Amino acid sequence: MQVQDKGLLTTDHHRSILMQGRRVSARAQYVLAGALILMAATVLYFLDPREPGNYPVCPFLGLTGYHCPGCGTLRALHQLLYGNPMSALGYNLLTVLSLPVLGYAFVVGALRAFRVPAPASVFINSKLIWGLVFGIVTFWVLRNIPVEPLQALAP
Repeated sequence: MQVQDKGLLTTDHHRSILMQGRRVSARAQYVLAGALILMAATVLYFLDPREPGNYPVCPFLGLTGYHCPGCGTLRALHQLLYGNPMSALGYNLLTVLSLPVLGYAFVVGALRAFRVPAPASVFINSKLIWGLVFGIVTFWVLRNIPVEPLQALAP
């Protein structure tokens, strides 16, 4: 299937991206994504999100005073980089629990892009997607209710 607009993901055999009229292979995409993840992790390792001024405030939190589902993610990832999983869970339970699935999906995709035998890929049907949306919205609401034990969900 051909893509009309540049920059959109194609559905052809190689799943390449059109950029300025040239295709970027799936291998290059995974190498670039991996490099960006490593760079972001390095910055996050050295710049503590708990220190004011290192990162901007969450726009949703700044506008409403309520925590979004992503609030606490940088602090949680920072704690994971320092080997503190229990502290990370306290900042954003949803992020920490989703990382193994996201990591698995990334590794399987990269292995397949490099034509290395890989285990089964992550397949999510529409019912599971709606369940995830419901779970995220529920997490969002519950972490903003100022009652014990729900306050533990807020970062």
